[in-house]
Amino acid sequence: MEILKRLFGGQGRAARGDDANALIYYVKGKKCGAITRVRIDKHNELSLDDDGENYVARKVVVDNVCYGSVEIELRFDANRNEISRSAEGGTFVTREEYEDWQAKQSAKAE
Repeated sequence: MEILKRLFGGQGRAARGDDANALIYYVKGKKCGAITRVRIDKHNELSLDDDGENYVARKVVVDNVCYGSVEIELRFDANRNEISRSAEGGTFVTREEYEDWQAKQSAKAE
């Protein structure tokens, strides 16, 4: 049933943002200040670190405004709890900052 909702535009769990396997981050690029929502799947996108005990996720995030890129690295313990994060070419921001930025972008488009 969930797949039918996704195919035909319904509000599935992933669309609402309450996917239990997902971690959501917001990244602001230095190039033009665009903020991008990033989804990390805890079960499919984490790789064992060199120590064999912790996990790491690395992504290059490209915004859809000026195509600026931010390289992010997230580190997790054995229970997949975040222990550190870093961003090169940008910074992590809050969900509220992301929503404010999106509202401003919508207002510009009108």
